[in-house]
This record gives sequence, structure tokens and C-alpha cells, in this order.
Amino acid sequence: MVFSHKTTEYKLDNGLKVLFQNHPCSPSATFMVWYKVGSRNETPGKTGISHFLEHLSFKKTEFFDNGQVVAEITRNGGAFNAFTSRDFTSYYESFATNKLELAMIIESQRMHKLILQEDDREKEVGVILSELEKNLDNPYSVLEVGLREKAYIHHPYKNPIIGWEEDIKSITLDDLNEYYNNFYAPNNATIVVVGNFDQKQTLELIKKHFGSIPPKEINYKITKESPQKSTRRTIIKKPGSSPIVKLAYHIPSAQNKDIFPLIVFSEMLNIGVSGRTYQSLVETQIATDISVSAEVSKDPGLFTIIATLFPGISHKEAEKRILNEINSIIDSRPPTKDEIEKTKRRITSSFEFNRDGTYKLAYLLGYYDTVDTYKFVDNYVDNIQKVTIDEIKDAVKNYLDISNATIADFIPSHAEPKKFVATYDYTPHETIHHIYKTPPILIEDKITAAPISFSKKTLNNGMKVLFTENKTSNTVKLYGTIYAGNMFSSLVNPALPSVCGGMLNRGSKGKSKFEIADEVESRGASVGISNIGEAVNFSLSSTTNDFPFILDILAKILMEPSFPEDEFDKYKHLSIAGMRQKKYIPAYLARLAFSQMVYPRHHVLYSYAFSTQEKQIKQITLDDVRSFYETFYSSNTVILGIAGNFKAEEVFKLVEERFGHWEPKKMPEPQIKRISLQKKYKEKAIFVEGKTEAEVIFGHFGNLARKDPDFHKATVMNFILGGSGALSSRIGKRIREDLGLVYSISSGFNALMIPGSWSVRFGVDTHYADITIQALKEELVRFIEEGITDSELDLAKSCLIGSYPLRFANNSGIAKSLLINEFYELGDNYLNEYPSIIGEITKEDVNQAAKKYIHPEVASVVKAGNFK
Repeated sequence: MVFSHKTTEYKLDNGLKVLFQNHPCSPSATFMVWYKVGSRNETPGKTGISHFLEHLSFKKTEFFDNGQVVAEITRNGGAFNAFTSRDFTSYYESFATNKLELAMIIESQRMHKLILQEDDREKEVGVILSELEKNLDNPYSVLEVGLREKAYIHHPYKNPIIGWEEDIKSITLDDLNEYYNNFYAPNNATIVVVGNFDQKQTLELIKKHFGSIPPKEINYKITKESPQKSTRRTIIKKPGSSPIVKLAYHIPSAQNKDIFPLIVFSEMLNIGVSGRTYQSLVETQIATDISVSAEVSKDPGLFTIIATLFPGISHKEAEKRILNEINSIIDSRPPTKDEIEKTKRRITSSFEFNRDGTYKLAYLLGYYDTVDTYKFVDNYVDNIQKVTIDEIKDAVKNYLDISNATIADFIPSHAEPKKFVATYDYTPHETIHHIYKTPPILIEDKITAAPISFSKKTLNNGMKVLFTENKTSNTVKLYGTIYAGNMFSSLVNPALPSVCGGMLNRGSKGKSKFEIADEVESRGASVGISNIGEAVNFSLSSTTNDFPFILDILAKILMEPSFPEDEFDKYKHLSIAGMRQKKYIPAYLARLAFSQMVYPRHHVLYSYAFSTQEKQIKQITLDDVRSFYETFYSSNTVILGIAGNFKAEEVFKLVEERFGHWEPKKMPEPQIKRISLQKKYKEKAIFVEGKTEAEVIFGHFGNLARKDPDFHKATVMNFILGGSGALSSRIGKRIREDLGLVYSISSGFNALMIPGSWSVRFGVDTHYADITIQALKEELVRFIEEGITDSELDLAKSCLIGSYPLRFANNSGIAKSLLINEFYELGDNYLNEYPSIIGEITKEDVNQAAKKYIHPEVASVVKAGNFK
């Protein structure tokens, strides 16, 4: 049995709408505020102002000083973020329930007590430009911007949400204050609260903090888009690895009943391996991937289809295939009843997954209330079920006509490398004072984490199963591992573990890849296989009712793979094509180079050059794959972490029936090269044509494994240094907040069964890469030499302990935690002991960990961008 998802609506006298939905089984609650203002409300010359204001809303208010909002959320163990879209701007906090009032204090201040300052505006320009440059370096983002600019002539949907560069630079403090005063008001907002909370008490607190905020007269006019009468085309030529084609058709808004047939049709095309577009384009190796979506928006949006093409395939050929699939719906291949029913089941199941966790559901309610009404969510499944084949055909005929299409082609261009010249058009800002002083705690209640309960069983064949019952939704999530990953890459062709893992779901005994995909996808379920690092990782998502059936499919995939020869050739071709697409992505190039600088060749964590990887894949035979499977895939290395609306004894029985006959094997021992910290500082620049945003990795061998005694001390140390993000960590405050050089920066250990690396990663304008690296080195030295403050330690421990319950807020978090706990053999009591372990860490522990594990003087530094 699962509890009812009932939404309760209230409205304050000042026009503020409040939506509640209780999740009594949840350890937390999510508080969201949705403002009905986004890029659609912006005027020419002021594009990006909604997003700009969102950035500044984390700064100063009448009650909070700069940095205090983030510090208080962090101290109280909350998760938070904000996002701007075409139709809205939204802010959220997720806390343990007894901290919910803090979210109200923060958001009420943001609604009517925000203080915008010129110094903050100037610094944030650099941060936003860094974010913009990252977008402009992404071919998919560039194509999206070019397509929208062509598809819309008058409506503000034509502008990028982040804004045009010159507008961002020219927006003044007066502009921002005027925009804030015009749109941030209770009668232009909706509060959504989802989780385990008392409705009566929460409503009274909302009235206390928001009830006295006066409403405003909201005046704005949106220019309507004229009907499109002929096909529009645009071509984007920029450095990149793969050609891309994207088609867009104008479709009605969320308020129009035709949106539901269009949603069903988009999902029918986008269903996965068994879907029409996959069969027509990916299976025939026209495209490496394809995606279809129907926007649900306040004003008429777009129905889009985007395909990344295989090398040698022309845009014209791919476009023809896509148009044939759309046109066939009306004449030669109308949707079948079975096809529509499978699509509806998939949509219904996907909708149920969105009820798993407080954030997902709060987002759904807020989003649809902004573009239409929250009742869109309540009636969603019923409206989908009512869609008929004739309605789909009519919608395709009325909206997906070629005269209503805009077609954008991305063509990779590769000019001769040009010499990099540093040019500066603004100066990074220094602040005179440090902002490491932490304000007093607002919400004094201490968090007492509820005991984490789970059941565990080891089958006779050595397979381990861990399960937690969760009645939040009618869904089940499973994460699993087989110890057959890259830890064994030094014993075989290094690409073989990955290829073998990738071939598992390409066919099983008695079932083809398409039969497997159809059975899984038609139920809205998913079964995923990936090979990342230490183990082959797999996952399963399904509704409660479908779990036995999908678990049976997973068992056959893992235990009885058929490794068909035709699929093997396709898989290798697709893998090589996918790898080639990464050759112009700075983040991939930086990670590859950093690995090569930190680890010796043939180490299991060493990443080979793309050309070497391609040769390795080509050399692998099907016999190699079968031999690797027979040697390394064994029941006694399998671990399953499962959470969902079941009883433990039922889950154990289901697993036993399907996996109990899998025979265990004696496994070879992995051969791990021992390595040590390098002796000197090294820096490497990688030229990536046309990329204005550089990806930088600064780090070294971390010498820390997951089970090392120092792990938790190093975790707290790194959290303070860079693990808590760009807004609250030492390096984040220095490089983003003080200097305004980056949008995002973070640090972390790759602590596995064996020691991995420690690194700092960030994206930065190419011109500022060197001064950012220098500022980072200075801050690292200061951190090591001066140590941390008492308040920093208190904040870090409070956050790590306070946020701990959020890990168990949904089935995915629970199942993943169970799996990790068992994989690293942390002990059956560890999940409940974690808060006390963190609580016992001292200032001396953290300072010693910094000296022991952080060594900027011998770091390896990679910067990938437009360097020459």
C-alpha cells in the first residue's frame, strides 16, 4: 500500500498561492518558491536579466549579509539551488523537517528584502560570462540558440535564457532593481511544500513570514508569435566533432488540449531502442543518438527532434529519414493500438517515478502551476490515457508540417590553429575583506537522524542482497555491481571490461536486443548497464507491479548473455563513433590528460589516448568477450541494493528464484601497480579549437582509499576546502565570490577500493586560466599553512550530519547507499554510525589531513581550451 498523493491549495490575502503535499514516510521536506517571471518577460536590450537577478538573489538582504544565506543552509544540512527558465524563476531548499522554517526566513527575505549592490553586480558579470562561454562551447547549446533565434521572430522565446553577451554586460543596477520590484511579489508566486510536515503548523509559519508582504501590480505584455508559413533554415559552423541536425515545429501551449497527443507522439518516437526513430536512424547507423521532446510551456513552444550523426552521414540524409518517420504517421504507418498502449504505459510509469522523492514532486507541482495549473499534474495520467490514434494523427497533421518547421544544422569546422593571445576586457575584482566568518545558527534544533533500517541476505551462491522498504511511491529502484570492471584491465586488453559490460544487454538466451528493449520500455521501466572504474554497474527502475517481470529480464541479461555477432560489430562501431565525438570536448580531454599525468601507463586508473582506445576496441574479438565473461562474471561478486514498496521477504524470494542457480567461481586477483606522489609540479596546455572556456584540472595522486582510517577526516577537510561547492567553500569564495572568475569550482578525492586522485576542477575563460590557477595555488597554501577556523569546522560537521537524511529521501538514494556500504565493506552499522563518526572529528584532525593529503607544490595541472 502507498499513501495518497493529494495536493492541498491555500491562498493568502496578499495573493500568494501555497500548495502542500504530505509524504509521511519521507525524512525531509522540500520548500520551493516559483515566480512567474523568466526570459519571456524580458525586453530587447535586457535579455538575461531574470537569470542575472537569480544569481544576485543569493547575496545580501536586510537580514542576511553577503554569504550568509548559503552559510545558514549549509550549516543546517540543507540542499538548495535556483534556476531560471523561459517561463519562471524558482528557488528551493530541502531540509530535515524540523529545519523547514529556515527556508521560509530565507525566501521571505528574497521576496521583498533583497539588497542589490553595485560591487556584487560587477563581480557577477564575470561569473555569468563564464557560464555563457561554457554554453557557447557546447555544440548542442549553440545549435539550440541558433534554432530558437530562427524559429521565433517576435516572441521572447527566441532569446537564450542566459541572455546575449552584450546585454549581460550592459545591464545596470537600476535595471535589476526595477525588474526585481516589478516581478518579485507574493501575487506573482507560488510556494510548494512536499514532504513529512504538519500542514497546519507550516501554513501558520508561512503566514507569519510571507503574510505581511504587500502585493504588487504586475504589468507586462508579451508579443505574440505570428504563424509560420514556410520552412526556415539555419546553419551553425563551429569547431566540434560531430555533425548534428535539429528540427523544431511550433506547437500550442500547456493550456491547449492538443498538447497531450503531442506528448504521446513524442514519447512514442523517443521510447528507446524499440522506438521508431531509433530503429530508423540509430540502428541503421545514420545517427549515434536521437532525442524527441514536446515542450509544455506558458506560451506556444516547440516540438523538437535532434540527432547526432555518424561520421560520413550528410545532414540531408538524416533530415530525410526524420521527415519520413513523421510523415508516415499520417499515411503509410499510422500508430498501432499496441504501440500507443505501450507508450501510455511508459508515460504513466515515468510519471510515477517523479513521485519518488520530495524534490521531484515539488518541481512537478510548481512547474505546471506556473505554466498552467497544478491540476495539470493531478489530471495528467487521465488526459494521457484519453488520447486516441486519430488525435495523434490530427496533431501531427496540424502542427508537424514542413511549412511549420525550422531546421538547424551544426557543421563542425576545423580551421588552422591560431596563436593564443591573452586579451582582457575587464579586471577581476579583489575584495579587501575575507568572508570566512560564519554567522550564528538561525534554527537551533539539532537533527537526530532516524535509524537507517535494512534487511540483508547472502544467497548460497555468495550473491548479496540489501533491501529497504519505502512506501513513498509505487516504484522500485535497484543498483547493483559485479566485480568485473577496470580493476582487471591490466590482465587483459584494457578496453575489454568495458566492451564486455556494454554487450550484456545486446541479447540474452532466447531474446534479441529489440525484444528485451520492447519488454522493458513498453512498461516504462529501465535496465541500464555501465562499466565505470572498479566494477560493472547496473540498475533497474520499475513500478512495484512490474518489478518481478523486469527483475527476470535483468537476471537473464546478466546470467545468459548471447553476445550476438551482428550486435558486436554495431557496438564497436558505435563506441568508436562516440569516442570520436569527445575529441573536441575540453572536459574529456582534460580528464584524459590528467589521468596520464597522475598514473603510470597500464595502471587500472590510467586513461589511454583516443587513438590507442580505438585500436584496443578494434582488436577485441567476440571470443575475447565470451572468455572475459566466463572468467570474471560470477555470482559471488554480485551485490544488489534495492529500495521500494515491497516486503523484504518478497524481494529476497524474487531474487533467489531468478539468481539462485548462478554458479560462483574463484576469481583472479587484480594486479594493481603501486604508485606514489610525483616529485615536481607539472603543467600541460591542450589546444581545443574555438573553445573560449577552458577546462582546468589541478591535482595529484590522492593516496587515500575509501576504507583508509583517514577517509572521514579528509572528507571534512575537503568539504571545507572545495567540496561544499562554489558558493560556500574556501576556494569557491575566493575564486568565484571574491574574484568573479568562474561559475563553478569544486574539489574532491577519488577514493576507491584503491587510492585514486585528489583534484580541483573548474571552467574559466581561457584568458583568465593562468591567474585563476595562481589564485588557487595561493589559497591552497594559505589553507595548509593557516588551517581552518572553529566556525568552519562547526559548519562543515553540521552540514555533513544535517544533510545526511537527504541521502535517503527517495528509492534511488536509499538503494545506492545500501550498495556502496556493502561494496566497500563498511559494516552493517556504518549507515547509522556515520553522523557520530563525523561529529568526533577535531580541528587538529582536519589540519593534519590538509598537510598530509594536499600538495600544490607537486601538482599536475591540465588546461584544455583555446591555447597554443
